[in-house]
Parts: sequence; structure tokens; C-alpha cells
Amino acid sequence: MFPLNKSRLQIGLLFLCILLGMFLRLQVVNQWNSTHPDTPDRLIGDEPGYDNLARELLAGYGFTWPGRVPLYPAWLAVVYWAGHGSYNFAAYAQALLGVLTIPLTYALGRRLLGGLAGLLAAFFTAISYLLIYQSFRILSENLYIPLLLLVMITLWDAWQRPVRRRLILAGVVLGVSNLVRPTLLFFPLAFILVVWLMAGYRPARRWGAIYLVSAVLVITPWIVHNYARYHAIFPLQTSNAILWQGSPEYYHLIKDEGYTYMQVWEDVLYGPGWQAHDPTSIDGDRYWTQRAVDSILSEPLTYIRYTAEKLVTFWVGDPNADWNNTYIFNYQALLDAGYPPYEAQQFMIALTLPIVALAAGFVLWRQWRVLLPMYALLAYFTLLHAATHAEARLSHPLQSFLLILIAGALVRIFVSRAWD
Repeated sequence: MFPLNKSRLQIGLLFLCILLGMFLRLQVVNQWNSTHPDTPDRLIGDEPGYDNLARELLAGYGFTWPGRVPLYPAWLAVVYWAGHGSYNFAAYAQALLGVLTIPLTYALGRRLLGGLAGLLAAFFTAISYLLIYQSFRILSENLYIPLLLLVMITLWDAWQRPVRRRLILAGVVLGVSNLVRPTLLFFPLAFILVVWLMAGYRPARRWGAIYLVSAVLVITPWIVHNYARYHAIFPLQTSNAILWQGSPEYYHLIKDEGYTYMQVWEDVLYGPGWQAHDPTSIDGDRYWTQRAVDSILSEPLTYIRYTAEKLVTFWVGDPNADWNNTYIFNYQALLDAGYPPYEAQQFMIALTLPIVALAAGFVLWRQWRVLLPMYALLAYFTLLHAATHAEARLSHPLQSFLLILIAGALVRIFVSRAWD
């Protein structure tokens, strides 16, 4: 028997992977902290929003902005409290949180494709550029990615043995993940559809109801909170015009009128008088959503064509948002955007993984039934962002799933024949 099949050795090697992942993450955070001030000046993009929410929680103001769900700001507030408000301390805390992705990837990989595949996927996760370099960012991915792995672990367990206890647990974990990032809000509907196709209407109705109700019960207090505070019912947080960013109107601005990705944000979404239709406010969110719907209805064929294009750009990057307004896999564009050569190379490698994982799926075609829950999750993410807005950073939380597929294919190609 191949020695890595022995449980004790697997656990020992997993522990080494965890240590390696911890070392790499802490090293990167230490380098970042040494070259950036321990002040808000280090924050960019979405980071100030999360930072402000966490500090307002500490100040006793509660949740003051409908643009985010509560759990990541709450977790960040606890970290700030423990670290006396230090951004440096928060980066180290997030690095340690990110280490959890390694054993969770192993646990999922072992369930899906065996211990050796899980161990190899855990090693890939330990050294993943995207998963390492997110540690010092004040972004919800740091909490969302471990939770997303737990979503799939509990769902797979329920799929294998759909008893009430497992379905409830899977639904609860899903609900918790939606309070970190609400992307999976409608995933129970996808689960019901898959069960219906595979097992029939009655199991879909029974299992789906348990899964859906369990998830809804978790998010209900936040919906009640929002209604009490804003006197409005909306899906957990405002969407920041995400549907409009996938509409024909946005498409024409980028493709036909020469707007860059940043110009759309600076001149259109947040141009002069933007406060009247602030995309993060409830009224502004409704305005941009209605504007998107009007655009889609007026040019449905353009929307369909753009949606098909985003099935790809969601994984390998949007030419405007990720490749500096050029084309995908343009190494020079990354350098021109300010990436150091080493990071540009790592980013290029990371964005080829979806292509490698797609090939791995063909290698693993015999295991499609076992992999079906994970395939359903990947398809849900892809279709959701293809219908709205797609850029590479939105697919980064799925890196561990891709690594599991790649690891499983490598094991099948190079190891399984030796076992036979």
C-alpha cells in the first residue's frame, strides 16, 4: 500500500503543510507591516468601509451602513479591541485565520477524492499566492473563505446522508456565510434543482425545505434589524450597483465609449452629484437596479452576449478591471499597473488555475457524482456573476476548490495506477 495512505503519516504531513502555510502568511504580513504605516493611510478600495464599520461598532454606534452584512465587521471589531486598534495586529490575526483554509481544504478533499488528494490540495493551499496575499487586506475574504469551505463540507455530508440533522447543520452554516458575504443567498434554490434532477421531486421538496428554512432562520434577525433601522426589506445588504455593472449600458461605456473601469466608478457611479443616487444607499441601490433592468430589457441580445463573455472573465479576469484595460494574460499590463515582477508572475499563475482545473474535471469525469455538490456551487457562482458583474477577485474565494480538482487529477494520473 502506498505509504501516504496511512492516516498517521497523512496527519503528520498535514501538520507540516499547516506550519508552512502559517510561516508564509506571517512572513508576508511582516513584510507588509514593515513597509506600511499602522494608520488608515494603508487602506484602499473596500477596506475603509469595513474599517469604519468595525470602529463604529467599538464606539457603540451599531451597524450604521446598509452596504455590508454584519459578521466580518463584528469579527474585525473584536480583533481591533484585542489589538488596541492596530492594523498591524489585525493583519497578523487574519494571517492566522487564513491558516484554517489548509486543514479545511484537506477535510473537503479527503471526502471528495481521498486522503492523498486532500493532502496535496492542502499543500497547494498553503503556498497559494492569492490566499497568502489576502491576509493583510481588511476584506471579508479572510473570514469568508474558511466559511465557504465549511459550507461545502457540511453540504457534502448532507448530500451523502440526507438526514435532518445534517441538512439543518448545512443550512445553518450557509446562513452564517451569508452574514459574511451574501453571495449564496439563493443557493438553496440551486440545491433544490440539483436534488430534483438527481433524486426526484419529493426528496427535493423535503431536503430543500430543511436546508432553505435553516439558512433563512439564521439570516432573519439581520433582516429584522435592517427593517427596524431603515424601514425597508432588502436582500441583506445593498448591491453597490452590481447588476448595472453587468448591463448593456455598462458594456457600451467600456467597449464603445472608451471608459476605463476606474472612470466608470469615478465619473458615472460616483461622479458629480452622486449622493442623489449613492449606490450603497437603499434608494440609490434601487435606482441603479432599475436602471440595469431597463438597460437589459432594451438590449437583451447585448446582455446575453456580455453574460457569455463574463462566464470566462469571472475566472481569468476582466480586461478592464484586472488587466489594466488591455487583454487577459497580459503580463506587461500587470507591470504597468504597479505589480512587482514576482507578484505579477504569481498572479498570472493563479489566473491559469481555472483552466487547469477545467482540464482536471475531464480527468475526474468518473467521479462526477461525488463532485456534483462542488460543481453545483462553482456553477452557481459563475452564473450569478456572469449575470451581474464579473472580475477575477470575485472568484478568488473559490481557489481551494480548484486546487482540490487539480490535486485529484494529479493523484489519478500519477498514483492511482500504482495502487490498482
